[in-house]
Amino acid sequence: MAEALELDFDRMTPQGMASASLPGGRAAAVWGVLPGERVRVAPIRRRHGVLLCRLEGILTPSPDRIAPREPHYLSCSPWQVMTYAAQTREKRAILQSLFPEIPLDRFVEADTRWGYRTKLEFSFTEEQGRLELAFHERSSPFRKMALPDGCALAGAQMNAAAKEVVDRLRERGIRAQALKSLIVRASAATGEALAALYVMQEDLDPGDFRLERSAGFALIYSDPLSPASVSTAVLRREGAACLTERVAGLALDYPLDGFFQNHVEMFAAALEAIRHYMPDAARLVELYSGVGSIGLALADRAQEIVAVESNDAAVEFAAENALRNGVRNYHARAGRAESCSEELLAGADVVVADPPRTGFDAKTIAALARSGARRILYLSCHPAKQARDVAMLGSAYRPVAFVGFDFYPQTPHIESLVVLDRKAR
Repeated sequence: MAEALELDFDRMTPQGMASASLPGGRAAAVWGVLPGERVRVAPIRRRHGVLLCRLEGILTPSPDRIAPREPHYLSCSPWQVMTYAAQTREKRAILQSLFPEIPLDRFVEADTRWGYRTKLEFSFTEEQGRLELAFHERSSPFRKMALPDGCALAGAQMNAAAKEVVDRLRERGIRAQALKSLIVRASAATGEALAALYVMQEDLDPGDFRLERSAGFALIYSDPLSPASVSTAVLRREGAACLTERVAGLALDYPLDGFFQNHVEMFAAALEAIRHYMPDAARLVELYSGVGSIGLALADRAQEIVAVESNDAAVEFAAENALRNGVRNYHARAGRAESCSEELLAGADVVVADPPRTGFDAKTIAALARSGARRILYLSCHPAKQARDVAMLGSAYRPVAFVGFDFYPQTPHIESLVVLDRKAR
């Protein structure tokens, strides 16, 4: 690749990288740089016509630049180098660039900006023969950075739980090459933590961990051929297998390997906004319903709620959460959103959805467009995919409200709620 370049970066991409113009209409992009800065970068590779670079040095800093809190910030939260006012300004601009025809009604800022995450996945490395927690480097994913103090995005109980697991592994002389990852989760309501250690040796037996910082522990064999931390076989479980979170007046249980929002304070703000735009309805259909956190919070606004979720374990938790909270008009069903029957959606007054980062698939878009729902409440963790879906629904629905939420301070990630009403036929 070419020698180092000195470039002026003047904008942010929707992904949160700083972008600079190159001759011939091309562009360069880099993490850790702010708009308005002149910097020295080293080209890494081209992707989709964009020259990806690594930051080598700041030549002219932005007045919005601040010192990062931790040396591994590029791996977990590359916007640590920006003032919070600059972060929210850029996030507003990104949302508005994705939805140029929909005015952003408001952007909800986070009060808790550090230690907010309730789930983190750590890797492992060794420094001078000593096992350490680690993150993969963003610009060099095959290299790792040690995290002797954990991560500032995690709460104190999560970092303590993670470090305790590493201490036990060190005591037993277990090396990094036998380990894939450590996932730690914690409840903002109770402070309890759970830890899941993913290993790449099916016969690995670390013995009794005697963990004091975790309410539960799972030892899981994960196929070494898979880069992701997915369960091939559960080798051992100790203690609690789920956590309890409290939000919107509900007590909600969810399993160690299940989905729950990572910033509970901001999720409560999103639920409040959804309730604001939720009309009274005879039948509410919830897609991608998880353990029921959104649908149960809307139980008093609908006569009947039908919740569809593809994960069987989550469906069971949702049903139990409904019973625990005394909600009797909530019905959890196992199934995929794209396989929802026309009859199910045709009978819906309102549809609420919080899909994964991939957004809706074509079948779901078509089913929604043909549905009888008068309103869709669409919460997304990937606004670019949400913008695509809103455009595809444009023949049948029009956006009437648009709200952004800073679920992930210090990072470029944003959640957004788009409210869609059916067009007159």
